[in-house]
Amino acid sequence: MKNKFYSMAGLRIGVESERPVAESCYYRAFYADAGACDLTITVTEGEIPPRTGELLDCKPDRAFYHDGRQLRLFTTYARPGGAAPFACRETQGDRVLLTVDHPDGLWDSMLFFALNLPELLAEREIFLCHSSFILYRGEAVLFVGDKGAGKSTQAALWAGVRGAEIINGDRSLLRFVDGRLTAFGTPYCGSSQIALNRSAPVKAIILLDKGPDNRIALRTGMQALLPLLAQFSYESYQNAQATDFALQVCQSVPVYGLACRPEAAAVALLEKTLWQR
Repeated sequence: MKNKFYSMAGLRIGVESERPVAESCYYRAFYADAGACDLTITVTEGEIPPRTGELLDCKPDRAFYHDGRQLRLFTTYARPGGAAPFACRETQGDRVLLTVDHPDGLWDSMLFFALNLPELLAEREIFLCHSSFILYRGEAVLFVGDKGAGKSTQAALWAGVRGAEIINGDRSLLRFVDGRLTAFGTPYCGSSQIALNRSAPVKAIILLDKGPDNRIALRTGMQALLPLLAQFSYESYQNAQATDFALQVCQSVPVYGLACRPEAAAVALLEKTLWQR
């Protein structure tokens, strides 16, 4: 068996397969040395098992079935003539069996898409958040919002105006480490093409909104919880778990709403608010 190891959010993931797994560029920073794994993936290439059992959830690219013993995930992709399943995931604790039938072979990003990694991590109290992650003064500031909200723009402004380091321009992983909320970089970087394997304790979470001027206000209660939860990646059966985690986040770090323009004045306003300068 060929073995490959990854490190994400402090979790070591091992992949075993008969055929080597080809490199995907944004995963390079997340390769790890051999060692004991928190999660082990065994990849088998062959015919996809039949979809049997109760259909629990169905999306355009994946469907969940439960056969009375375990949850099965079938992942699909578009082929001539329509979509067809190319992978089946069966999970047994910290071991995962992934059956793959893909004409283009095996590579990092395809395997992690087939695994539905955000769901597997959410089961371990690690949540993927749609956010730009900058490192400033040893702490993480996360800019959170829908596509087009200005996450990458604000991150770039902080890099240019204050010398902050951009860890990821599109997605970060959140987990509590020794009781403190910590942000981790991910391979999921979107158009920013910045995917560093770094981590830092979270200083604050910033919910972005475009505005005619620069205004900031502390968000509490549902005004913080709901917009933040909307940017987490998880499955419907994990609703309660995700909500509890988001509530913990809101109780642990300040959440601000920032209406801003793409200008240095927005950086100055946020810095003054967070560091009282």
